Amino acid sequence: MNVSEVLNYIPKEELSRLSLEYNIDYQVKKLDGQTMFQLLLFSMLNVRHNSLRVMEHFYHSLAFKSIANQSFDGVKYNSLRDRLVTINPDYFEAIFKKCLEQFQDKYLQKKHNIISFDSTLVSISSKLLKEGMRINKQGDKRFVKFSMAFSNVPVHSKIFTEQGFVSEDFALKELINECVLSKENILVFDRGLQSRSSFEEFNENGFIFVTRLNNYTRFEVINEFEVKEQETEKLTINRDIEVRLYDKSNKKTQSFLRLIIATEKQSKEVFYFLSNSDSLTAKEIVAIYKQRWEIEVFFKFIKQHLNFNHLISRDINGIRVMMYMTLITAILLTVYKKLNELKGYKIPKLKFANELEVLIIKDIVLKCGGDPNKMQNLFGTS
Repeated sequence: MNVSEVLNYIPKEELSRLSLEYNIDYQVKKLDGQTMFQLLLFSMLNVRHNSLRVMEHFYHSLAFKSIANQSFDGVKYNSLRDRLVTINPDYFEAIFKKCLEQFQDKYLQKKHNIISFDSTLVSISSKLLKEGMRINKQGDKRFVKFSMAFSNVPVHSKIFTEQGFVSEDFALKELINECVLSKENILVFDRGLQSRSSFEEFNENGFIFVTRLNNYTRFEVINEFEVKEQETEKLTINRDIEVRLYDKSNKKTQSFLRLIIATEKQSKEVFYFLSNSDSLTAKEIVAIYKQRWEIEVFFKFIKQHLNFNHLISRDINGIRVMMYMTLITAILLTVYKKLNELKGYKIPKLKFANELEVLIIKDIVLKCGGDPNKMQNLFGTS
C-alpha cells in the first residue's frame, strides 16, 4: 500500500464534514480546520524538531500550497500560535477516532487483545508553563503527563496537569475507567499502578489484567499451582501461586490473584508478575507482560521523531491538538509500515515523507500541464 492509499482513509470530504459538525471554522477566514490538520501532518512528517516558525515556513512553501485547502499571505508563526489556542481540539479527536475505526478491525488485531497502559512526561520551565505538575520540590520544571492505552497503536489518551495525578495509581486508573473495554481484553500495566483496591475492582468488573509487583511485596499464600513450563528465553519460572496481598494498612485482598515468581537467568534478579487470570499459563502471563515494552518503544519514537518531547503550544487547548495530531500521524505510519512489511519507525517515516513529496511534485507537474508518467523512473519510491 502506498502513501496515497493511506491518506485516502481521511478524505477531504470527511474533514469538511467534521469541520461543519464541530463548527471549527466559525468566524475564521484564515487557517481553517482542514488547513491546520494538513499543515500539522505535513510538518510532523517532514521534520524531527517542529516549531511554530517551522510550520510558518511550511505553510508558505510551494509544496504545501499544492495540497492545502487554501493559502493566504501574511500568515505568521504567531497566527499559528493563536489558532492552536482557540481551535476546537474535539475536531482532531474525531479525526483520530476515525483513523482508528478505519484501521483497527482490518489491520491492528493482536493476539489475546492486549491493551497496555502507561504514561510519559514532558517538562518545561515553570516560567513558561503555568499549568502542570511538579515531580519534585527542588526543580524549576513543570510537567505534563500523557497517559495512553496502546494496542499496536494508541487507542485512547488523556492529559494530566493536576498535581494529584503524579501518582499512576490515580492517572492510569482514570485512563482505564475512560477506555472502552471488553471482557476479551487483557489489561497490562507497570508497577506504577499498585493499588490493591484497583486490583479488586478489576476482578469485580470481570477484567483480566497482568502487571508486575515489587519483589518485596508482602503476601499470603493460598494455593500453589504446578509450573508445567518453567523456561522462557531469559527467565526461569520458579513458582505459580494464588495469593492475598497486604496493603499499607495491613488489610488483605479477597479476590483471586496469582503471583508468578521468576528469576532472570543471567543476572539472577527476581521478578514478581501478578494476574487475576485462572486460565492463562504462567508462561503466557510472563509473555503478555513482556509485550508491554511496545508502548515504551512507541513513546521513544514519538518523542524522538514526532517532536513529542517538546510543547509547541503551552496552552492546554493547543497541547490537546498536538497530542491528537501526533497520534493520528503515528497511526498512519504504523499502518503504512505494517502493510509494506517494514520494521521500526524511523525508516517507515522517512519513506512515507518521501512518497508524500513525490505525490506533491506529481500534482504540481499535472497542474502545470505536464505528464508525470514520463518521468516515472525519477519518481520511484523504493
